[in-house]
Amino acid sequence: MTTILHISDTHISGDPAYHPHWLRAGSSHPNPGAKNLLRAIKQLPYAVDFILHTGDVCAEPLVDDCHCARDLLDDLPAPIILLPGNHDSGDLLAATLHDGERRHVLRDAQLRLDDVHVIALDTSGGGEHAPSLRPQQLDWLESALGSCKDGRIIVAAHHPLLETGVAWLDENMRVQNGAAAHAILAQHSDRIAGVLYGHIHQPTICCADGISYISCPSTWNNHAAHPGMAANAPDTHCAPGYNLLMLRGGRLFARRCALPATDA
Repeated sequence: MTTILHISDTHISGDPAYHPHWLRAGSSHPNPGAKNLLRAIKQLPYAVDFILHTGDVCAEPLVDDCHCARDLLDDLPAPIILLPGNHDSGDLLAATLHDGERRHVLRDAQLRLDDVHVIALDTSGGGEHAPSLRPQQLDWLESALGSCKDGRIIVAAHHPLLETGVAWLDENMRVQNGAAAHAILAQHSDRIAGVLYGHIHQPTICCADGISYISCPSTWNNHAAHPGMAANAPDTHCAPGYNLLMLRGGRLFARRCALPATDA
């Protein structure tokens, strides 16, 4: 039995005045949301085997943001795996946060924790909102999946792989050749417990060819998605939060856990 927390899109900033031009007026600084999350994790009444952060750890690819993130994440009660998002620098994250014991920064890499294989696919794409995977990455993904001979597999990425039918998500937020990655994953669907991702700042579940794709909300601000949307819009009713994932034999149980909203 394995218990995992899935978190994403904390956008931690070392700048106390951080407020990018594209953010709606009145929005809060991202750090209070991240602190709420960390406080909630430390107060959980159950043990967690590991925490998976699916990217946009930092607000900007800056040294100060990475140092701030390290300071906030340093006393978590379980090991944490971090993937770079399009707002992160993978090199800076690795240099600042990776210690190979309690904090693991994974980019096109795999890690075994007990009987769970975590395969981290780097979709950060050099800061792109809608990247494409290189042929070498698809080859690596196929090889990594084939090397997992026993145990269950969790695949992690920052960006969604599958189309949703919501135009602004599919055109501006998705891995553009994600169908190629899904075709590889589908060959191992009996071993894959789930594909976890972030980037879209909303909690979603998609099932395709026997594989569950699960995203979690941001701890900062969240986005809406519904049929007919052609442009991004905020979802002020979506509470920040995280996902609790319980692997029990061949079953995956996922529960979304909400956090209190932070003041603007």
